[in-house]
Parts: sequence; C-alpha cells; structure tokens
Amino acid sequence: MSLPHASADPMSKRAHLRRLVEAAVAETEADGIQLSAGLDTSILATVASRQGRRLTGVCVSVADGPGLDEPYAELVADRLGLELHVIRPSLSGLVEKMPALISILGTFDPMELRNSISAYVALEKAREIGITTVLTGDGADELFAGYSYMFNMPQADLPKYIRHLNEVMYFSSRVVAPCLPIAVELPYIGDAIRSFALTLTSEDLVGEHQGKRMGKKILREAFADVLPEEITWRVKTPIEFGSGSTALQKFAAEMIGDQEFDVERKSASENDRVALRDKEQLLYYRMYRRMFPPPGEQPKGTKTCVQCCGPVPRLDMSFCRICGAYPI
Repeated sequence: MSLPHASADPMSKRAHLRRLVEAAVAETEADGIQLSAGLDTSILATVASRQGRRLTGVCVSVADGPGLDEPYAELVADRLGLELHVIRPSLSGLVEKMPALISILGTFDPMELRNSISAYVALEKAREIGITTVLTGDGADELFAGYSYMFNMPQADLPKYIRHLNEVMYFSSRVVAPCLPIAVELPYIGDAIRSFALTLTSEDLVGEHQGKRMGKKILREAFADVLPEEITWRVKTPIEFGSGSTALQKFAAEMIGDQEFDVERKSASENDRVALRDKEQLLYYRMYRRMFPPPGEQPKGTKTCVQCCGPVPRLDMSFCRICGAYPI
C-alpha cells in the first residue's frame, strides 16, 4: 500500500490513515482492550466492533482519585455493546503493588510509575477475567502529536521531533505484560502506521476545535463519522489523571514527614549520589533500593544522568528512564 505524497490532499491522507488503522486492528488477535476511552482506544474499540468483534474493556478508576476516564469508557462501551470492567483500586492498594512494578521496570520515576501502575492493574485484571490479548492505544500520542508540548511547539520543529520519538519511544505495557503473563498488541506502532506518520506535516497534525488548539488532527478527522463528538474532540488526558493515580502524589506526601524526608534525601545524595525531588519519589526509591543497587553502580550508558548518576542509553535522549530527570 503506497503512501500518499506529503502534498496530497487532506481527505486522501485521512482515508489512507483510516485504512491503515483498520488493517492493523484486523491483524490483531486481541479479545480485550485497555479502554481509557480517549481518542486512541475509542478508535480501536470502534474499528474492532465494526469488524464484528466485541472486545472486553478494562478501565482503571482509582477510588480516591479523579477518575476522569470512567464516564467516557462507559459511553463507548454502551455505544458499542461491549462488556466493561471498571477497576477501582485504593491508593494504598496501588502502593502495595508498586514494588512488583518497580522490579519489572527498574525505575523510581514518579510519573512513569503513576502511569504504569494503571496499566499494571488493568492487565492484571484482564488476565484474571480470562482475556488473553489486550489492545492498547500506545504510540498514537507520540506519532500524531497528542501531547500539548508537541502541538504547541514551533511548526517547523514538530516533524523532526516526531522522527526522534519514533526512534526512542518506550511503552511499559510491553515490558509488564509478559511478567503477568498476558499478551498486548499496540496497533499504532506497527510499521505501516509509523511510516505514514513520519510523512505528515504540522498542518496534518495540529488544528483547532472550538477555539482550542489540539493535536492528532488527522486521526480525529479520519474517524469523526464513527465516534461520538465528545470522544472525537476529547482533550488529551494523561493516564495518571484519567485513571486517578495522580492522587498518589498527595498520598505519599501524607505518608512521609518533613524531617524524615530531609534525612533520607540527604542520605541518598551523600551515599548513592541520587537527588530526590519529592516525597513520592522517596517512597519509590525506598522500594527500588531493596531490589537494585544505586543507579551510579549500574553498567555505564552512552551518557550519565545528572540527577541519579544512572546510565542513559543514547546521547540524544534528554530524559532519564531510571529517575525521570528532565532535561539531562
């Protein structure tokens, strides 16, 4: 299937992208989906349904968090006639599962862990209810400029940045799933969709809707006729806010006293050469150190993180996957 030329009309590009996504979903063997009901997973669930498949949805909605995804997931499930399992873990329950996740990912980066714990409990639930393979929407934000910092950057810089992300993007679901064990499939990062995404211009990716600047313009428009309007134009919601795991920040701050934090942060700096940013990171670092040596004692990378002295695999990476420092 040949790619439209960069100068092709927008309608041709939208039609081509739709065919690519439909083909990618048709090639999967998934019987479940991690349904946040953002644009990306709603498209996958809708395409599968139109192909005659009824995926079982799993949605995480933390009991003590905002849980912004749940009403959208219910909307999509009702519209498509899907069975939906909403998981409502407590914050203490998430913290209890965190050592297992840290042992798999080898990180104490709070943002990574807040996002990945949602995927962990969703995949764990999927396995428990008999799902064998789960679809995720991973990759669409990176390839189609879903993040606000991407669609707000200078237009000339965006295609180049997406090419960089195409080389370095990393999804914890692919690391976590084999350890549970359960299979995951990520249709958006298949070769055909990735190759097509790299031909797109800023004008294809960024637009406005009701006065709001948004990314993923071409993806929204390609499936607008089969999605509810509130899904088509839903603002990007990071996993930690959609699932509610963002409340772990406050939970950790209340668990650890100020003096306790000051003492342990100083110890980590002096003994491990690790700069801890906040109490949540300390909570995860305690767990990390029960399983791993200080990052600075691990095999060297191409360069070294300035915050934790850990290895960084590529010179062009500005983000540390061990501690989450940015920029490095």
